[in-house]
Amino acid sequence: MNFSTLSQNALLIALLVVAITWLLNEWSKRRHEDYIRKEQRYSALLKSLKGFYIQSQSRELKEEFLSQLNQCWLYCPDKVIQKAYNFLNTVHTDVKASDSEKETALGELVLEIRKDLYAHHFFRKTKFKPNDFKNFRAM
Repeated sequence: MNFSTLSQNALLIALLVVAITWLLNEWSKRRHEDYIRKEQRYSALLKSLKGFYIQSQSRELKEEFLSQLNQCWLYCPDKVIQKAYNFLNTVHTDVKASDSEKETALGELVLEIRKDLYAHHFFRKTKFKPNDFKNFRAM
């Protein structure tokens, strides 16, 4: 093997390493951007939950929650959507769910959102249960 062949192989290997590194970097950036977008969308969804607990502006916030929930079909896993609908079933005016049932359904929704957001993180395990989420109101 001569020097020319070795330098060609080295150049090919270097180009291959650069290309793979670039692809991995772009994939990582895309994943981070997706996470940021998802976090912003979940924030908007959770903010609109207040519509079910605050009497003033409740209609507007409820409509915002429903709008955000419809958008969830674009980016949320099935479990998040199912938990959101379970929550809606407990707060529906035709249903006589107890406050405890409503809080549990809300906790399950928030926990599922948390699991989705942390699915790609190194520390993805949580010991929280649905009843650990508390919905406090300022007096």
